[in-house]
Amino acid sequence: MQIFDFGRIRDAKIKIAGGLGRPLGLVDGSQVFSMMFKYEYNDKASYEMVLSTLGPENYREICNITFVMLDVPGSCAQVAKFMGERNIDILNSISLSMISEVCMVWKMVVDLSYYGDSAALREEFDTLKRQKSSQLSKVDAMNIEAANISERYTKGILPLGSNVRVKSIKKAQKAPTLIRNGEFDIPADYMGALEGFKDGDPVIMIADQDSWVLSITPLDRESKLAKFVFIIPDKPGAIFDITSSMADHNINLLSVSTKVLVYYDTMSLTVVADVRKYPGSMETLKERTEQHLSKLKGKFQLIDFQPLEF
Repeated sequence: MQIFDFGRIRDAKIKIAGGLGRPLGLVDGSQVFSMMFKYEYNDKASYEMVLSTLGPENYREICNITFVMLDVPGSCAQVAKFMGERNIDILNSISLSMISEVCMVWKMVVDLSYYGDSAALREEFDTLKRQKSSQLSKVDAMNIEAANISERYTKGILPLGSNVRVKSIKKAQKAPTLIRNGEFDIPADYMGALEGFKDGDPVIMIADQDSWVLSITPLDRESKLAKFVFIIPDKPGAIFDITSSMADHNINLLSVSTKVLVYYDTMSLTVVADVRKYPGSMETLKERTEQHLSKLKGKFQLIDFQPLEF
């Protein structure tokens, strides 16, 4: 699943890629809460806008719950009844049959504000299972943990102890906005705070599925993006052989993903990078990359290379 995409600021709006927005509920007519952060490091500043249909001030007891159930008629109904009888509000959720006619999983974000706390819910569920209650006869397990949605609104993305300074940008108008025509209207306070950025500048959009938020970060307007797809040996050091060469040529990696094709034999490596500081053309970059691969031991191959236009 692709969890990131690119776009541009157009007339103080950002078009949200459907593949990112739909799983997060960021679709036409949805109410969107947002926060903006300024990150400062080594006299450089970067910005991030955090979007979600779940507002930090609306929900105080947000938890992530995963139910494992039998893949039979009535399983989802049992879970829905268990939650409804306890006045627990199911917010964003998705259920999938993992093994047909054997088991399925239902992942959800819930609000426990009108119930109590997660420990009490855990105890209730465990008690019913120990009693072999018919209420949960089609439900095997429940995993519950606190969601970190509120932290994404208050602390940004960086962990404690980071050397990067983080400052939140407040909006004068706290009311949520609506997604219209697949676009997010950037609040005037945010546009005013985006120092050095202007209409037409590129952005990267990242779906943080653990927090149910979309992170939007402006990129340097001179960014020149390219996508590389390699076949490499499935062995220690193979990824380094590729990424170290890119670093030597001043290529900044934005995304690195790998997939095993044949265990202990081959894997795919996909890289999205900003190549604007590479001292040469796209054609030269492709040729030099292939030349580098030909000198490595093992099966290294560039199977796709293309500039990214958006």
